[in-house]
Amino acid sequence: MGFDDDAQTSGVAGPAQPTRTPEEPPSTEDAEVYDDDALAAALSEESVRLGYSGPISIIRPDPRPEPQQPAGLSGSMTSAPAPRPPEPVRPPEPAPTSQIPLADLPAPTGPPVALPPIPPPTEFAVAPPVVLPPPPHRESLPDAELVRGFDGQAVAEGSTANAMKTLEQQLRLRADEASAYRDWESRMLAIGTPEAIRSVEAARPGFAGVLTPDEGFLEFLEAAKGSDQPVDAAPTSGPYDLVEPSPTGRAPMEVVAAAPTWSSIVPSAADYPHPAETKSTEVPLLDSALGPLGTDSQPVSGPLYDVEPEDDVDETDRVPSDATGPFAVTLSGVAIAQPGAAVGPITPLETPRTSPAETVIPHEERQAPRAFAVEPFGVEPTAVDQRVGRAARLFWLWFSANSSVLSLAFGGILISLGVSLRQAIVAAFVGVAISFLPLGLGTLAGKWSGQPTMVASRATFGHVGNVLPAVLAVITRLFWGAVLLWLLAASTARILVGAGLGGPFSERQVALLAMALGFLIALVVAYFGYGLFARIQLGLSIVSALLIAGLVALTWTSVDITKALTIGDGPWILVVTGVVLVFSFVGLIWANSSADLARYQRPGTSGAASMLLAPFGTTLAPFLLIAYGAVLAASNPTTASGLARTPIDTIVALLPAWYPIPLLAATTLSLLSGVILSIYSGGFAVQATGLRVLRPWATVIVGALLFAIAMLLSYTVTDVAPLFRDVATTLAVPVAAWAGIFAAEMLIRRRRFDTGSLLARGGVYPAVNWVNLSMLVVATAIGLGFTSATVGWLGWEGYLFGATGVPLTSELGGTDIGVLIALALGVLTPLVSGVPTVRRQERARA
Repeated sequence: MGFDDDAQTSGVAGPAQPTRTPEEPPSTEDAEVYDDDALAAALSEESVRLGYSGPISIIRPDPRPEPQQPAGLSGSMTSAPAPRPPEPVRPPEPAPTSQIPLADLPAPTGPPVALPPIPPPTEFAVAPPVVLPPPPHRESLPDAELVRGFDGQAVAEGSTANAMKTLEQQLRLRADEASAYRDWESRMLAIGTPEAIRSVEAARPGFAGVLTPDEGFLEFLEAAKGSDQPVDAAPTSGPYDLVEPSPTGRAPMEVVAAAPTWSSIVPSAADYPHPAETKSTEVPLLDSALGPLGTDSQPVSGPLYDVEPEDDVDETDRVPSDATGPFAVTLSGVAIAQPGAAVGPITPLETPRTSPAETVIPHEERQAPRAFAVEPFGVEPTAVDQRVGRAARLFWLWFSANSSVLSLAFGGILISLGVSLRQAIVAAFVGVAISFLPLGLGTLAGKWSGQPTMVASRATFGHVGNVLPAVLAVITRLFWGAVLLWLLAASTARILVGAGLGGPFSERQVALLAMALGFLIALVVAYFGYGLFARIQLGLSIVSALLIAGLVALTWTSVDITKALTIGDGPWILVVTGVVLVFSFVGLIWANSSADLARYQRPGTSGAASMLLAPFGTTLAPFLLIAYGAVLAASNPTTASGLARTPIDTIVALLPAWYPIPLLAATTLSLLSGVILSIYSGGFAVQATGLRVLRPWATVIVGALLFAIAMLLSYTVTDVAPLFRDVATTLAVPVAAWAGIFAAEMLIRRRRFDTGSLLARGGVYPAVNWVNLSMLVVATAIGLGFTSATVGWLGWEGYLFGATGVPLTSELGGTDIGVLIALALGVLTPLVSGVPTVRRQERARA
């Protein structure tokens, strides 16, 4: 900066005025003009007053050397401008007598100090640009999608505990994201540049639902919006830039170091104010004198809190053009809810990417349960993220449990009743067709609720009333599991000993060893649960299908179709007996376990496909084997009698000598699958009775009881026919009554189960449904009245035949039609009296 050559002369050499001149220089018309003659006269009068006489001699001061430059400062940053020659001193006007005498002024002490000059703005380096940190990434779900994942239907399809776990994970994730965002926002506001403020404005809408309104931030926002001053930038690591202020701002003062002169050390009298004008004033600080520094920052012009972007406004929120009545709307046409207006329940909107029945699980892929991880789910719904099964899986889950070649014996039993080949096949087909009713609807119940069959049965009979069906299910599982385990042991011993592979062990010893080994395998698989069981079932289904095909191919030479077709038809009433036998052995044996394997079905899979494929996998192999057994029995009367009495020996006689090991696999693998399923399903039935025990330990209890019953059968049973003919049909009567009531209610229901009410009393479902429970007892009593048995301890059955005048020895008396009567009464009960109850439950759930 140089001196201003146009500065007014005052007789004192001083620093130049700032280089920046105002746009309109001040007018000098009113400036005070000094008269030299008047000034001389005033000095003369002052000299006379002070007692001076003679001429006044002017004493000039000795020249002083230039001030030394401070160390460390050099160049243009520290050089002071050269002094100008003193201009002639204009005599001042006569001063009033009240002015302070010149001699009374204190003399300055010490050498003059030169101030370092402030360099011009162009000599400073520009600070490097500030790199803005990126905003944090949001991973939590928006509110709309979170509500959709936890609506009533989604929670009904999944586990309540799992839903709470997912919600807890989302809340924890939101808390972490809010903390990370607050840290980032604080850093951006500290930077304070327009780019930082705009980044905050753009990022906050993306965290809607995560951030709660912050009072301090809103105050900052309001202050920024209501102020004309820009936001000051935060200090940086480098020096400040002194930016040229805007034209509307106040020009800062410039302090310029000048070379010292005598006039700057001893000011003239004209520089002192009049005593009347002297008053105590506060010297302004340098910061206030300089004024605010410009930063090129712009005022905050937009909101930084949560604002719903225009793109996020759903079209359904806008007021239609044809709407009538006054509405408060925004500029975008979005209706504003009035305070105090009634707000109904919020219904999540379905998006095109999800089906109505599908539940979206965020951040977690569906994963099948591990093989050697103990299944934790018992009466509670299966976790939705583990429900990965499709409808096709149900086919092979059920196929292996019913594909034993021992089903050939039922073909021989049907022919032994006195029916023809076509009548036997019709009986097998009708029995299999009726089995679709309880198996298919039970599968749908498991898919809906993700819970076992006997837990879903609480909706039909009530929490307390369902104890009776649950106990019945435990008895059924124990009986059939023990029978299958006993058949596995007896078949293994007969095949190995007959083939000379028994070693030093007798047939009974081999049977006991086989029973113990089969029980241990079945118990271990049932203990681990569905993950291991499903994998084993897949392998057993493939092997069983291959072995069945091989068995048919090797025994086809024993088939004589011409002779089989020569057998004449018997009384068609005997076909009813065959239907009851097949229905009891195929459909009712697994009726109260039908939902247990459907708990891991995807909620979005087709219910119709599941209802079709599960019964189809259950009945396909038995129907083919029973029909083929009937063909073999019709081809040879000896084979028919052998299949009915000693099926294993008869089948061995039909096969080549080298086939004992494949026959052993074809016979026992399917039986082992049935034993596993009986123990696994029996554990759920035990829990459904109300016994508070974990599922793995419930399977241990069932397994121990099942093994004891199987041991008892191995020592007491010598003929298979009465076991299947009498005991199985007797047990089938109450199961048929329960299956009819449960299946009919499933036909009536329009909505899924309330899984929470199935777990605890006091919900939608009553403690006891007296109508259904009473009809279960009545239908069972009527059914047993129309069932006959040849076993001595079941001789009391058939009492209604006697009451109606039908002899037990007649063809009708031997049909065991009571099973079908109990099923029919069970189906009619809900259809006649249960519709209002079901609708009331569905309304209460809604």
